[in-house]
Order: sequence, then C-alpha cells, then structure tokens
Amino acid sequence: MSELEITVIVVVGTLALLATVFWLLPWLVDRPIEVPGAVPVGEILNRECHAAPQVPYTVEQAHRVMQVRIHCDIATCPDKNAAFWTMVDSGRATPAVGVER
Repeated sequence: MSELEITVIVVVGTLALLATVFWLLPWLVDRPIEVPGAVPVGEILNRECHAAPQVPYTVEQAHRVMQVRIHCDIATCPDKNAAFWTMVDSGRATPAVGVER
C-alpha cells in the first residue's frame, strides 16, 4: 500500500468519525421518542386529577390524601383541594396569602 492510499484511508476514517460524533450521535440523542398512546405532559398537567370526595374527609384521611396526591395541584385536583382545606380548617396547614377556596 502506498503512502497516498494510507493518507486517504486515514482522512476518510477521521471524517467518518467526526461526522459520527458531531452529527449522528447528537441527532440520535435529540430526536423525540414517540410512544403510541402516550399523553402529552401539558395535557396531564392541565386536567383535573381526581374526583372530590362524596363526604368530607377526617383530618387523618386528609393527611393521607395530601401524601398520596403530592404531585397534584390543589387548583386542578378536587380531591387534593378538599383534603387541603380540611387540613386548613383543622389548623394543620396554612394557605398562602391570596389563596381562596
């Protein structure tokens, strides 16, 4: 093999490696993964989570609901909202300034 052939092989190999590192790998990492039937995060965050209870919670029940529904928001989850206001009424929680029922 001549020196020219070796140089061409090295240059082509280097260019292929650079193309892989700077184009192919970032493209593979950044492309979105589509899961059939998946619900977009924005839709999950904007919907009501869980139904309000039929009867008011006891303080113990409200405390448990607050733990279970930790990722829910009292503004969009009627269940957590009911539990939160039970905790407020019992003196175990204090609403932020401006928070209304």
